[in-house]
Parts: sequence; structure tokens; C-alpha cells
Amino acid sequence: MCLENKIPFPPGRENWGFVNDLHKPADFHIHWAPPFSSDVGSLDLSKGAEPGFKFPDPAGVLETANADLMKFLKTGNIYRCGGIPVLCCHADMPEAESFRLEITRKGINILSGDSEGIRRGIYCFEEMLLGAKTPALPFGVTEHKSWLRNRISRCFFGPIKRPPFNRDELMDEIDYYPDEYLNRLAHEGVNGLWLTIVFRDLCKTSIAGLKPDAEKRLEKLRGTVAKCLRYGIKTWAFCIEPAGWLPGDPLLEKYPELQGPWGWDKYCFCPSSDTATQYLYESTNWLFKQVPGLGGILNISHGERETTCLSRVSATDNSAIPCPRCGTLPHWEILRRSLSAMRQGMRDASPSAELISWLYMPQPAPLADWVYELPRHTPEGVILQFNFESGGCKNQLGHPRCGGDYWLSYVGSSDHFGCIAAGAAGSDTELRIDTKTKSHFLLPGSLCSWHDGVVPLSKRIVVDHG
Repeated sequence: MCLENKIPFPPGRENWGFVNDLHKPADFHIHWAPPFSSDVGSLDLSKGAEPGFKFPDPAGVLETANADLMKFLKTGNIYRCGGIPVLCCHADMPEAESFRLEITRKGINILSGDSEGIRRGIYCFEEMLLGAKTPALPFGVTEHKSWLRNRISRCFFGPIKRPPFNRDELMDEIDYYPDEYLNRLAHEGVNGLWLTIVFRDLCKTSIAGLKPDAEKRLEKLRGTVAKCLRYGIKTWAFCIEPAGWLPGDPLLEKYPELQGPWGWDKYCFCPSSDTATQYLYESTNWLFKQVPGLGGILNISHGERETTCLSRVSATDNSAIPCPRCGTLPHWEILRRSLSAMRQGMRDASPSAELISWLYMPQPAPLADWVYELPRHTPEGVILQFNFESGGCKNQLGHPRCGGDYWLSYVGSSDHFGCIAAGAAGSDTELRIDTKTKSHFLLPGSLCSWHDGVVPLSKRIVVDHG
């Protein structure tokens, strides 16, 4: 008998046992040991505390944080009606997610100018009590602010919409985001999750009509967005757009100007026409009008599959683009045209949504000259993302070795990233660091598989990788 016939087929995603754990509430591990003695410089909560929520919350996004605080106080046996007040109130704070925690003889005030600052303040208060030897906190005032604006994770058991599974999570009935899982992610500081979409599956344009299954996908996406927002987590649409064309696509017969040169197994999408601009604008505009609250788009603009005519050359190739339209343009202009149309479509539908352009260029070899021009010409309002460690070199066993991505033995940053960062800083382009291989450095104890964020280059950020 063939050995492979003796290997049991793995269970389907619906039967993965660990998924049940995602529905279980996280435990609070409290280590207070009675008898409790109160320091004269501390606020004693052992006789009881009562939360009070005075922060305006018309959308109800803080209901989950408020419930979490109530559960925490009850688990610690310090909840009591009429006890020491723990008040969540509005205060003018200059930065998003910033908060002030005041511990006085009269009680505790958690103050912020936005709901997510209140959420962070509640979690901070809980962490302080969890780290205390007794249910008491020292008097004082502390202020906190977030240095990393977007902290995006990927649901680690969500399916991938590519080989070998080719499974679309928007077309099944599985809940990939249980409430308790989202609550744990929120506690870990995650404020974004991404899931995979394709424009032609969801979007209606004057170039391509709406597919029959589009509304089903949109409905599940709307539900996911609304559910995640209850925990302060935005949903990001991950895509690789504009997607290349398969041979014989009927749209190419009707709009031949959309066909670029042949790539690996598809034709590239040529962005150098009014038709292309219209298609990209209408796709993103439709998506963000149909899905209120969608956080943004995380788009691989070059590197993983065919997108624009720029995909015709690799990141290490300085060759000309074999396209009658794009071939006359600087390489950076090709990408700028597609990103500008996508960004404008998003902005007109949802001004607060963000577009991240990911240059997936993990090659260890020297990059082409045109690559370093991209950050200088990234459209206003588009965030550039680049791999942090790709191209880095390290001596191992007496030999220098240069790595691509997923290289756990090299912290970075690489010279490739440094040159991209220098170009971004010189043009005020915001740069996002891809750190998917280093989530354990940046977010200890997280349940997510990888995590990254946006770093304003006007500020020097020092990350301790120890």
C-alpha cells in the first residue's frame, strides 16, 4: 500500500478543535493576597469600586470595553454599588487614542478625547491592578499616547484566497472573528484586521457590472466591519489590485486599452487610459460606499502577482516597460496613476479611510534604480509599505548570507529599507513597516500571526528587540 494512503486527510477548517478556544473568555489572573493593607499614598479599592461611564458613545463602540471593566471588577470581588468611582469622561486630548489616568483620593478618572483613548485607558487601569500586590493604586496622574497608529493583524485561522485552498471567507458561514477573540486582540493593542477581497468580486463599475454573488460577499463584509468596530478594530480590505487579466477576458475585447504586456501567467493591467482611471476610481468608490466603516485598503501594488504594467519587470530589473502607453513613462508614474485613482475613489466615499501601497520586494539582490524613486512619487495620502528586513546580510558559519523575507535570524533594518525610508522622508511620504516575521518582538503575547503599523518618519522610533 502506498504510504500516502495511510496518512489521514486533515480535518476541515470547520472541525479545527482550537477554534473553540477562541470563543472562550480570557482569564484574569489576579494575585492579590489578603489581608489587604493600604499604603497612605495609595487609593484602596479593596472595599469596592463602581464604574461610571460619562463619555459620549452614540455608536455604542465602548459597550464592549465597559462590559470588560465590569467583569474585571466582579472577578476581583471589588465591584460594589456606591463604591469608589471609576469614571470614564471626555477631555480635550491632542492625539487619537491618548488618555489621562487620574488616581485621587476621591476616585479614578479615565479621560480622553476619543472613544479609543477611553478603551486604552480602561485596559491600562486593569493592567495596573493586575500588576499590583493588593487592590490599591498609588495616587498620581499619568498620560499615555500611541506611537504606532495602525496595528494590523491577520486572523490566523482565516482562509487564504489563493492556491492551494482558494477559499473566500466572504462566501462561507464561518465566523472567523468570535467576540472573545476580538476582545483579546483589543487588549493586546491590535486595532486592525485584514481580509482578502478582489475588486471584480465585490465592486460595480460602468466598465464591469456586479457579479451575482457580490451582495452576499458585501453583506458578510459589512457584518465583519460592524462587529470588529465594537472592539475598536478596523477592518482592512487586503487585495492585489489592479488585478491582471486572463487571456480571453471579455473586458479586454471591449476595452483593449486595459491590456498591458504579458506577465507570468496573465496580462498586466495598463493604467494609462481614461478607462483604467474610471475603473479603479469606481471600484474603490463603490466598495467604500457599500461598506460603511471599512478602515482602508492594504494593497500589494507590485511584487506578488501581476498588477500594473510595472509588474512586467522585477524589482531588480531596470529594463524598459514593453507597453505602447506605459513604455514612454518613468517607471514610478505607472504606479502613481493607479494609486491616485484608487485613493481618490476611496476619499470621495470615505475621507477617513486609508490606502496602503505595499511594495512586496523581498529579493536579496540589489534593487533597480526605479524602486528608490517610488517613495518620492507616492501620491499624497497614500501610505507606502516596505519589507523591513529583506535584502539584509548576516554572517553565518563564517559566510555572509543575504536573505529575502521571513528571515527570523536577522532583525533589520536592511539597506534596502533604509534607502526607501530616506526617499520617503525626503518627500513627506508616510512609510509603513512590514514586520510580519517579528510580531513576537513588537507585540508580546499576541494571538495574531503578524503585526505592523505606520511610523511617521518625522519621529525617530527606537524598538527594543531584546
